[in-house]
Amino acid sequence: MKKIFFALIAIMFLFSSCFNKLQVENDNNPDIEDVLSDPEAVYELTASLFYSWDINVMTHSWSPAMAMMTMADQGSSSWANSGMLDLSSEPRAPFDNSESYTYAYIFEHYWDKMYSVIGQTNNILRLLDGGMKIGDTANSGVDETELVRAVSYFIQGISYGYLGLVYDKAFIVTEHSDYAGEFSPQSYDAVIDTAMASLQKCISVCETSDFTVPDDWFNGKTYSNSELAQLAYSYMARFLVYKARTAAENDQTDWQKVLDYANNGITSDFQIYYDNVDWKHWLFHYTYERDDWVRIDARIIHLMDPSYPWRLDSGTDPGVATSDDARLGTDFVHDNTCPFRPERGYYHFSFYVYHRYQSQYTFSTPGFMPEYTLTELELIKAEAYARLGQLSSAINIINSGSRINRGQLTPLSAASTKEQILDAVFYERDIELVFAGFGIGFFDMRRRDMLQKGTMLHFPIPAKELNVDGLEVYTFGGEENADGVNTSNGGWFPQK
Repeated sequence: MKKIFFALIAIMFLFSSCFNKLQVENDNNPDIEDVLSDPEAVYELTASLFYSWDINVMTHSWSPAMAMMTMADQGSSSWANSGMLDLSSEPRAPFDNSESYTYAYIFEHYWDKMYSVIGQTNNILRLLDGGMKIGDTANSGVDETELVRAVSYFIQGISYGYLGLVYDKAFIVTEHSDYAGEFSPQSYDAVIDTAMASLQKCISVCETSDFTVPDDWFNGKTYSNSELAQLAYSYMARFLVYKARTAAENDQTDWQKVLDYANNGITSDFQIYYDNVDWKHWLFHYTYERDDWVRIDARIIHLMDPSYPWRLDSGTDPGVATSDDARLGTDFVHDNTCPFRPERGYYHFSFYVYHRYQSQYTFSTPGFMPEYTLTELELIKAEAYARLGQLSSAINIINSGSRINRGQLTPLSAASTKEQILDAVFYERDIELVFAGFGIGFFDMRRRDMLQKGTMLHFPIPAKELNVDGLEVYTFGGEENADGVNTSNGGWFPQK
C-alpha cells in the first residue's frame, strides 16, 4: 500500500528537472513552502508543465514508445536499445519486469516522470483551491488564476490518460487526495476515468473564463481558452478510443460519446516547435531519424503494395515496391542495405526508411513536429460514424481527407459497406499516423486483436515501484501466457 511516496515525488520534482525553468533565485535553497507560497513562482511552474510532460516524458527516448513501435510491427529493429529487440523477438517472450533488467531504467523513467508531473499539477491545484490568486509577471495586474487552473487540469488529465493507456493499472492521486493515506493501484478504466474528469474540469474552466496560453507554454503558438478546450476534447476522444485492450472491448466503446468529443475538437494540427536547445525530440532522433536504428516494418510497405512481402525471411532486398498510393514515394525511402544483425532474425529486416518528417525537423534543423494531427481526429470521427451506422458521413470524411489529398487514391464508393469503410480507416491510420502521436500504432493493433500472439497488451507497474510499495512483482507477455486479457492471443499474420 502506498503512503507518503507521492508527496515526496511532488516535492523532489520541484528541485530537480524543472526547477531551473522557474527562474527563481535559489541562493538560500528555499524550502518547498517558500516556493509554493510565491504566486509568481507558481505561475512560472505552470508555464513549465507541458515542457516537463513533453520533453521529460513523452518525447524522451527513455519510455516504452520505441519498444511499442516494434511490438506493433510498425517500426522494426534488431537493436536491444529501449527494449526494442526483447519485446519484438519471435516467438514473443515474457517481459522482464525486474530491477535487474538491463533496460529497467527505460520503463521506470516514464512512470516516475509522469508522476512527477502529476505531483506538480496537484500542488498547483491545491494552492488554487486554497484561495491563491495568480498574476502574470509580464502584465502586472492581470489575473491569470483561471489560466493556471485550466492548464493544470489539462496536464493532469493527459498524464493520467497515458498512464491508463500504457499500464494495466496505476495509482490515482489528485489534489483532493490525502497524501498521508494509503493508495492501491486502480484499473486502467479507473485511471482513464480520472483523466476524463480532469479534462472535463479544464473544459469547464475554459468555457467560463477568458485567457490566452502564452506561445512558449506549448512552444509554437498561443492558445485561447476556446482552443485549449478543443485540445481537451480531442484528448478525451483519443483516450476513449485507444483504451480498449481487445476487439471485443473496442466494440463496447461509446462511439457516440467519441463523436461528440471529436466534433468539439481541434481544427488544426497541434504541433510543437523543437528548437534543439531547450526543446529536443529525442524519441524521433533515436527512431526514424536514425535509420540505422529503426526502419519501417515490411508490414506497412505490404499494405501499400500487396505484392511486397509482408515479412522478410532472408537478408535479400525484395526490391522497390510500387503502389497507387503516392505516399509510398513521399513518406518512405528505399534503401538496398539493412544494418540489422541476421542472427537476431531476418523478420526484423527492412529495406525501407520512414522519411516523412525529416524535411521539417531533425537534430540539425529545428522545426515543428506533430503531437495531435487534425487527420487523426478526422479518422476518429470517420470510425465513429461507421460504427454508429452513419456510413455516408464516414465516407465523406475519408474522401475529403488524406486518402485523396495525400495518397491520391480512388475515392470510396457511396455503396461502400461498413467493413470496407473501417478497412479504409485503418489503412489510413497505418500509413498516415506513423509518428503522429505516442503509441498510436500499438494502441490500434491492440484494439483490433492484431498484436502478435504473446505480445503484452499493456505494461505492468515497474518492479522498482512495486518493491518500494511492498507489492508483488508481476509481468505479462509470452506465447505461453496468451490469455487475451493481459497478453495477446491474436495476431496479424495473413495465415492466422
